[in-house]
Amino acid sequence: MDNNLPLRERKKYQTMLSVLNEFLLSLEHSYFDEIHIEDICDRVSISKVTFFRYFASKEEVLDYFVLQWCYQRSVEIAKGTYTGLEGIHQVFRTAAEIPHANKILISIIQYYAKLKAEPMKKELSEYERYIISQNSTDGIHINILPLQSIFQIYLTQMPNMTKSLVTLFSRQLTAIFYGVPFQVHIEMQSPNTLIEAYKDSLELLFGKG
Repeated sequence: MDNNLPLRERKKYQTMLSVLNEFLLSLEHSYFDEIHIEDICDRVSISKVTFFRYFASKEEVLDYFVLQWCYQRSVEIAKGTYTGLEGIHQVFRTAAEIPHANKILISIIQYYAKLKAEPMKKELSEYERYIISQNSTDGIHINILPLQSIFQIYLTQMPNMTKSLVTLFSRQLTAIFYGVPFQVHIEMQSPNTLIEAYKDSLELLFGKG
């Protein structure tokens, strides 16, 4: 697939990925609100005009990151890599393993809190899906699921889960997903405790096992 795509398509993705990676790298020393588009453009060696050709704002870079992460989780569901409670733990594990996960998740919370309308839905091209899947075509045509839908699918795979329980638990899981990083941040705990805090919350919800 790589060689069959126009150079423009490949360059577009590489530029968008470079911008995203630079934002993530900048979070090592700064919070998202402290990062400026001009500085990112300088480090990636692009103009602001080029930046705005691909992203309407720096917050949209966060959207792009979330989209890629949701795509990876959606591929796991489509392949049946994980099921039930194991899949739910995988969702939280992959979130906690993101470099600077605490800062990223807090930035996403702040971004969503400021939104006055639903953001324009972005989509991944076939080429982006191919590269994100490590040169695999398995997930090129699947639907990218939002976080709550990912939880709902795994919950339906668990025993004794009625429709009302799936709705209730998926809301609770979403609250845990975003709430725990905020709590860790407020209590000034080490980001390394994020996965442990997630595990504790899941044990309270589902019990050990």
